[in-house]
Amino acid sequence: MNEPPLTKNPHVYSPFSPGRSGPWLPAILLLICWFCVIRILWTDWKIDPQYGYGILVPVMVVGLLLGRKEDAPRPSACVGTDRFAGFLLLLCSGAALSFLVPMCTANPDWRPLGWLAALSGIGLTLGVLLLAGGRPWLRHFAFPVFFFLIAVPWPRNAESGVMSFLMGWNTSVTLEILHWLGYEATGRGNLIQLPCGILGIEEACSGIRSLQSGLMVALFAGEFFRLGMIRRIALLLLALLAALTGNILRNAFLAVIASRHGLSAVTSWHDTAGYFILALTVGAVVLTAALWARTSPRVPVSAKPAPFDPLDRSPCDRPAEVPPFRPKSLAWIPLWVALLMLTASLLGTEAWFRAHERGGGGGLTWDLHSRNGAPGVSPVAVAPQTLTMLLHPEGFSEKWVLPTGEIGQVFYFRWPPGRSSVQAMTMHNPEVCLGSIGMKLNARLGRFDCDGIPFESLLFSQAGKTVHVFHSRIREGSLPGEPVENFLDTPGERFGNLLAGRRNRGERMIEVALWNLPDEDAARRALAAYLGEAMVHTPRDLKPSDR
Repeated sequence: MNEPPLTKNPHVYSPFSPGRSGPWLPAILLLICWFCVIRILWTDWKIDPQYGYGILVPVMVVGLLLGRKEDAPRPSACVGTDRFAGFLLLLCSGAALSFLVPMCTANPDWRPLGWLAALSGIGLTLGVLLLAGGRPWLRHFAFPVFFFLIAVPWPRNAESGVMSFLMGWNTSVTLEILHWLGYEATGRGNLIQLPCGILGIEEACSGIRSLQSGLMVALFAGEFFRLGMIRRIALLLLALLAALTGNILRNAFLAVIASRHGLSAVTSWHDTAGYFILALTVGAVVLTAALWARTSPRVPVSAKPAPFDPLDRSPCDRPAEVPPFRPKSLAWIPLWVALLMLTASLLGTEAWFRAHERGGGGGLTWDLHSRNGAPGVSPVAVAPQTLTMLLHPEGFSEKWVLPTGEIGQVFYFRWPPGRSSVQAMTMHNPEVCLGSIGMKLNARLGRFDCDGIPFESLLFSQAGKTVHVFHSRIREGSLPGEPVENFLDTPGERFGNLLAGRRNRGERMIEVALWNLPDEDAARRALAAYLGEAMVHTPRDLKPSDR
């Protein structure tokens, strides 16, 4: 009588067991799944230096998974509710990710979609683990899978709130340190007024980068050294404390350098100080984790299984009488469905947008040019750090002073097609940017059109003076009859981008600030006068492939 072949764990009922169809189907499914997720997040990782570390996270996840493989428990039978839960995770996560692929193509800047895509990829992976090894594998490999979330960019509102808080807090603490050291300094928003000039606490100096990096290293080190739960939490708190303290010391150091040697000396020390603080934060976390690992026993999630002896054929080691899981079995259908959904989504997305891009559609028929050289007009240099945060747009900034006493300044930026510019414009809105230099928003006065351009009117105050600010965000390649205004970015509008087959469109931003004007009507007339001088009309020269 022929006996069925023995496996490492003969009691497992799994579609991924050797001797059947092997693990090739779930492996291909996971590869395509994470290709879709990383493709969605890649733009943020590539162009936003704050999340540049995200490129390394997938490699770290693979390393953690391989480390967990060393002491992985034997897989258990996946039956009943567990199998149903695994199938449900596969189908729901696969369907969600299949929808998110075209949505993210139409809206590459909408960060909530990145979170949904990452969670969908995690859900699909957990479904595969549950089917492959049951609950023991699900518990054992869950942390490395969830570790991927550390690389997902934060939603803009949350990021801006944390960044604004950190910049204000850093400014206040740095001022106190300067006063303790005997240096003269006063605060104005996120600016520090020194006798030699003004030192700004910008986004890069807020400490959010070192905070994110520290949290990532703390989570990785706690898992790598297999620390207990209490020590992992303590390691996270240490990373938080080290990042905040280090950044305060960095800002105080730069302020002292500026006070002693002038603002020009700050540039040569700015990046060096930042890298030093980052290395200090990472080093403190890793060193602490290593010391704790030496003073306490390694805490594996599960004991490493004893090796199986194929010659020991005692009755308890004989295979269970369970029907084989064949490729034609109904249990394989969810895996095939998820794989086909993702493949069809990738191919269909490209076909959908290419079909709509053949239809053409022109660009805007105007542009603004610099008036540098005109009486009273002078260029204003934009800091390289600001251009980096704005994703390197084209454009200019200039200031003018008229004999009537009117003072004005304009920022005009233009992003070519293919840039995730909406996220940059959302983050660098007038309330955030002007608030960082001590200006206070008093009122929003509504929206209006000036020379066909939609503007939002805002009233600020600065040192007791009124400042009228006009802000506009405009989309390139608008179709006939379609509004160009892009203020709200509602879910309905985002979904409309998908239905209309729009992707990779360029955007423009105009921001005009005017001082010493008596009222809103006078400010609007001054805005119209500026546009009349600076605006030039151009033909619709954008090709369909540039939209």
